[in-house]
Amino acid sequence: MKKIVLLIVFALSLWANQAAVAAHELGYINSYAEGLAKAKKEHKLMMLVVVRDGCHWCKKFENETLKDPAIKTKIDDVVKVLIDRNDPMPEALRAHFFPVTHFVDPKIEKSVWDLAGFKEAVDFQEDIGAALVEYQASQK
Repeated sequence: MKKIVLLIVFALSLWANQAAVAAHELGYINSYAEGLAKAKKEHKLMMLVVVRDGCHWCKKFENETLKDPAIKTKIDDVVKVLIDRNDPMPEALRAHFFPVTHFVDPKIEKSVWDLAGFKEAVDFQEDIGAALVEYQASQK
């Protein structure tokens, strides 16, 4: 009986840390505050991806779009953060649908470009480009 309880607790703990595992696998930061601090220090745009445990589209976005080599190249000069919807973040960035991606200007701590839902890599590349243009224009 003890083994069954321990197995259930272990399985639940793995499920509860899905965002942390995905962030680690992708080489992303798993904390809004840490990502923001790094973006401020390095004067870079922050890409914040918010996911929900058990979300099919979130997993698809993580495993297909964010792992795409062209995407990795496109966001090379951006601070990348992936967190769970329940993790600490400003209320203005909370959503009710997932995944959601915010491109956050670290100076004003507000999103300059938002994306809702799953995106194929080719479409996400275009959105990244638009977010970078918007961010660069706001820096002038």
